Amino acid sequence: MVGRVDLNLLLTLETLLNELNVTKAAVKLNSSQPAVSAQLVRLRRMFDDPLLIPGARGMTPTPRALELAPRLSELLDGFRTLVQPDHFDPRTAQGSILIGTNDATQCRLAKWFGNLANMAPGVQIGFVTANRSTVPDVEQHMASGQVDLIISRRSAFPDRLHVRPLHDETFVCAMRWDHPYRKKQLTLKDFVAMRHVIVLPLGGEFDDVTDEILKDMGLSRQTVVSVPSFLVAERVLRNTDFVSVFPTSLARGMMSTLKSYPLPYTLPKFEFAMAWHVRTHLSPLHRWVRDQIAEELVGGREEDGDPMSQIAW
Repeated sequence: MVGRVDLNLLLTLETLLNELNVTKAAVKLNSSQPAVSAQLVRLRRMFDDPLLIPGARGMTPTPRALELAPRLSELLDGFRTLVQPDHFDPRTAQGSILIGTNDATQCRLAKWFGNLANMAPGVQIGFVTANRSTVPDVEQHMASGQVDLIISRRSAFPDRLHVRPLHDETFVCAMRWDHPYRKKQLTLKDFVAMRHVIVLPLGGEFDDVTDEILKDMGLSRQTVVSVPSFLVAERVLRNTDFVSVFPTSLARGMMSTLKSYPLPYTLPKFEFAMAWHVRTHLSPLHRWVRDQIAEELVGGREEDGDPMSQIAW
């Protein structure tokens, strides 16, 4: 027979799983380290599992704890939704939202940060590294609160995440303004003869979609630098005769230092979207931030309706 469940214990477990450190969890809970340690002892008895194993750098969750994490967050967020006020006022809202996306999108959102600080002074936005948004267990990361929102190619999203389309991105070949290449049009022959900077989220890789397309045509290019950031790539381009394939929207924003040419081959458009977990779907703060981001990137507001209609299958 299952006894009464102490919701405070479950809240402590959720915080411990997010922080993986008793001291940090105690700070988050406005409690003391001994009190949180005592609650962890009770949690271990409740679940008949160690849950968190002490290590040299914090604590490591057991398989049982990893299994509990997404269901626990969903359960507790359901309780939080019950007590949230119906009216949402961004001026008094408090909270932080972690977004996984590339630096090109971060640049597009840069001017929005000032508006956000004025509209919602108590809201913090943090960006996590791009590879956090591409790892296979991203759904687990979102369920446990390690990332709240992802903005990326729609094809990269796991099933059962809520998805909202944003925009289609096209690409150009970018190079410095005073690059010695002066022709009015970039030919395929000239493109493959140039030395390239490749931008991939994980860095250290030297092949992408462009290389696959060229290979199908019996061609190849010389990639000399691989970086995980378009901002780093732009700095490299400014100081070399290298070229790089850039998002059109980002290249437009760098017209003071870069010039660009249409690609001499067909690169399919990438459909960009944002995705989030059921954990944050009903949160007024998260919904408001998603609306603000969508308005900044493409315009338009979320429509009310069946939540499941937003899920990509």
